[in-house]
Amino acid sequence: MSGLIDDVLTAHGGAERWQSVSAITARGRVGGLLPARFSGNKLANFTVEVRVAGQHTVLLDFPQAGQRAVFGGGDVRIETLDGESLATRIDPRSAFFGRSGIRRNVHWDPLDTAYFAGYAFWNYLTTPLLLARKDIVVTEGEPWRESGQIWRRLHATFPAQIDTHCRRQTFYVDTEGLIRRHDFVAEPVGAWAAASLYCDHHREFDGLVFPARRRVLPRGPRGRVLSGPTLLALDFDEIETED
Repeated sequence: MSGLIDDVLTAHGGAERWQSVSAITARGRVGGLLPARFSGNKLANFTVEVRVAGQHTVLLDFPQAGQRAVFGGGDVRIETLDGESLATRIDPRSAFFGRSGIRRNVHWDPLDTAYFAGYAFWNYLTTPLLLARKDIVVTEGEPWRESGQIWRRLHATFPAQIDTHCRRQTFYVDTEGLIRRHDFVAEPVGAWAAASLYCDHHREFDGLVFPARRRVLPRGPRGRVLSGPTLLALDFDEIETED
């Protein structure tokens, strides 16, 4: 399995280059159906910073200009750019379930959005290096035919200490080693929220290769992806790395 992950890392810039990066800053735009739940500026135009080694994400100018949202260390918080705390939530994932989750079926407050976007950006921007972690179990599944191509499949099982969409996820790899599709259930949205994230328009930024265009579509039975609606549209305009 390490050989297949090595192939994927090579296609995305190489293991050595990925391992040299300590932080990633990305700028872009968010759209789609899901952001209707978001609070604040809805991340329509975002600047996000992630630390590669551990889960830590900063959303600049969110939920409004002059503020930032910070995800990491088991909580989320909203603070001023000077670091003055404005709001904090411990164990933010639990708030999406039970009675407190009823309101979140319609509307998320800034801390809800900060949690979901915080872990999602960290997962997206650190992949494929994320799949090489020793605490994530990755196995190869049966090949998958899509759009006239044969894609290899990687089934990844995440440990409880990593905030992510769900514990078991599947990544689809094309013949060049690029990740083209990512299947998951977005559990904070709902247990029913089976989705597929399509990755394309791969571009090189600072020696690493990222899909600059990502679209999340609903997934039906037997892996069938529906043509709409677009649940999340994510476009990256600029990505910078820090060694």
